[in-house]
Amino acid sequence: MSKEKSPEKELKEKLFYNKKNVYQLIDDEEVKKITAFSENYKKFLDDAKTEREAVKFALSAAMERGFTEYQPGSDLKPGDRVFVNNRGKAVILAVIGHDPVKNGVRINAAHIDSPRLDLKQCPVYEDSMRLILILLVLT
Repeated sequence: MSKEKSPEKELKEKLFYNKKNVYQLIDDEEVKKITAFSENYKKFLDDAKTEREAVKFALSAAMERGFTEYQPGSDLKPGDRVFVNNRGKAVILAVIGHDPVKNGVRINAAHIDSPRLDLKQCPVYEDSMRLILILLVLT
């Protein structure tokens, strides 16, 4: 039996989505990094099931990284790392920059009331040219 592919099979391979597991595309070092990140995230999900637990977790991690509690009226200088704990239900972290606020600020925000993972097994991918070709082949 010949191992040559028919033109139809070659066209199908070019046009149709071919599922590949990410572990087929990365090296062992990257797998170790993914595993370490995943284990840390699972620990976070275990330790921070409520918003108050998430605040405790965030404050502990922030203090390990040099953040201190902000005292109103205190003199802040560039590079200072401060936090505000809002009644144990929310936390604000700030790294004081070098430029004045009038030049802009960078803000990242996240909800902590429902930490979870949202995964899609097979994310949708569309390429209009590919879609047109598939429709032509199927009609």
